[in-house]
Amino acid sequence: MDRKVIILAVMLVLAASNVLHAQPETGNPAPVGLQSQPVRIVDFPTAGLLPRSGFRIETDIYADGGLLLSLSVGFARYFSFGISYGGYNVIGRDDPVMNPEPAVHLKARLVEESYLSPAIAIGFDSQGYGEFLDDKAKYGEERYLVKSRGVFAVASKNWELLGALSLHGGLSYSLENTADNDITVFVGLIKSFGGFIDMRAEYDVATNDNEGNWEIVEDRGFLNASIVWHVNESFALSLEVRDVSAKDGLSQDGVEDMRKWNRGLSIVYYGFL
Repeated sequence: MDRKVIILAVMLVLAASNVLHAQPETGNPAPVGLQSQPVRIVDFPTAGLLPRSGFRIETDIYADGGLLLSLSVGFARYFSFGISYGGYNVIGRDDPVMNPEPAVHLKARLVEESYLSPAIAIGFDSQGYGEFLDDKAKYGEERYLVKSRGVFAVASKNWELLGALSLHGGLSYSLENTADNDITVFVGLIKSFGGFIDMRAEYDVATNDNEGNWEIVEDRGFLNASIVWHVNESFALSLEVRDVSAKDGLSQDGVEDMRKWNRGLSIVYYGFL
């Protein structure tokens, strides 16, 4: 069996073990508190953090039989760490094509939110989305179809407006930058209804992906959206639509456009170590 498939299987077993055995310790806040501070919009980061000893396990099922498993842990009040690994064709009949290596996620909050000012966090995320494109001659660089966030800074602000409303905005610099090494800008919002349903949307202008010998973005950016159902204190389900701004057909150079809008499902578990 392929070594990368074994790595993913081990991560799935460990994740399942944590879900089955982890229980909140006496005196810890209820896991619903973990969900009340989102750490991501859909794919892009917020300034939210997990509390110390809190953890988040996410299984993301996406287009082309894709499966991505991630684990994040709050190690201190202002710092969290995570890893993720997956690939495409994991689900289905074709041979799995695994990502070249596991990704890491780091985030530290520099400024706490106040009545007038947002929370501000910095971090690093090496996990991209979609197929990993390893044909450097064709694509100009080895990269994910949607580049990883890389080094980022993000600000988040919350209000009460018929339920919780939060706005997010940030800058990022991907290390997948051989063909285009610009900084990009991303924004997003999360609106809560009734305390158990969220509607989320995010947009990346993708100024770091509009140059080179094969332009994937073609000045359209990346628009994603999701509906999140907080099932109970520990579980959440997310129905996602990615790359809504994609146009099926041919790119400017006549090559078939790899970008197509696609649907996904995420299952998230929250708890305490």
